[in-house]
Amino acid sequence: MIKRDTGKVAVALGVGTTIAGGIPVFLIGALFVQLQGDVHAPAWVLGFSVAAYWAAAAVVSMLSGRIISRIGSRRATIVTITVAIISLLGSATLVTNWQLLVLWAVVGGAGNGLGHPASNHLISLRVNPAKAATALGIKQAAVPFAAFIAGLTVPILALTVGWQWGFGAAAILSALLLVAFFRYGPRRVAARKRPPHLRLGGPLVRYLLLIASITTLGAAAAGATSAYAVTAGIERGLDDAFAGVLLSVGSLLGATTRVVAGRIADRTKGRNALPMTGIMLLAGAVGVALMAIDNEVAYVVGIVLALGIGWGWTGLTHFVVSRVAGPATPSATGIVQTGSYIGSGAGPLLFGIGFAFSTSTSIWLVVGVAYAASAAVAFLLTRKQPPPVPVVSDLV
Repeated sequence: MIKRDTGKVAVALGVGTTIAGGIPVFLIGALFVQLQGDVHAPAWVLGFSVAAYWAAAAVVSMLSGRIISRIGSRRATIVTITVAIISLLGSATLVTNWQLLVLWAVVGGAGNGLGHPASNHLISLRVNPAKAATALGIKQAAVPFAAFIAGLTVPILALTVGWQWGFGAAAILSALLLVAFFRYGPRRVAARKRPPHLRLGGPLVRYLLLIASITTLGAAAAGATSAYAVTAGIERGLDDAFAGVLLSVGSLLGATTRVVAGRIADRTKGRNALPMTGIMLLAGAVGVALMAIDNEVAYVVGIVLALGIGWGWTGLTHFVVSRVAGPATPSATGIVQTGSYIGSGAGPLLFGIGFAFSTSTSIWLVVGVAYAASAAVAFLLTRKQPPPVPVVSDLV
């Protein structure tokens, strides 16, 4: 029998919430080629839609610390799942032009902006600190797993019954998740037990901004890679179904990498979290360099490397944030996730513009530079002593 409100339940629900919050944007990328058959949407609309999603997430993420301190992590999680369902249903039934596609992307992004801070806070409260990196790695594995699911919708649904069913099936699964959250998730808590809104001191803010620079550049590179993996692969000569499966394989490997990396970080008490982050980002740079080669085999290997290894670092950065922020984890996560959202939006948008006006080789090389620059910051940050954890006396 499943016990309610335990550490394992918190992680499982965190995974589900992250998938529900993230899958709207991955479905847009995976189903865009089929969607274009029914909706007039130029190629640049893909980048614009993805950017709009992440821009909305960034705005909400900046406010997430204060929002969660007022309504609590439980209600914030419910809002995330509910808004995801609305976004997915809208995309499945109410997209007759590209403007509506962008609208529902914005709705989905707004919901996702609350999801990570709320889930991280619930996990930090209920998971043994000695297993925190593994727990956050599992939770963050949900992001590429959402891309894995999105990739599978191409051969299973989009090419058989229609792209709308990809969004519709995701909406149904998200609704089942909401039911599970009410059944097994945390009970209502008194307002006095909600996470306090803490004033983040200058040294901590500067440290978080450095981590945010890693996530901004890394997410820009990974976001561009995942958003255009299918479209660019088809243009390179890959079969539609194979391109979708390729995205799924790379994303599934990325999910596995996040869990393994978290386990290693726990075994070493977090000492190697940032060095491992840098190594993974360098692997991503090598992967997109291979994708720049005009060869199908090199493209396939590059995708697997760029998404399978180069996208495996996010659980480690969340672990570092929770370790240095302590009780201020929601606010601190909001700062770092804002960087992730900005990068995740800017990367596909700029890639889309470059994809339309330049060669694919030069654009993939620019993505590789972003991967390498984020790796450099991660290695530099390993030498910097983290600031002290904020305390409740800082309450404002």
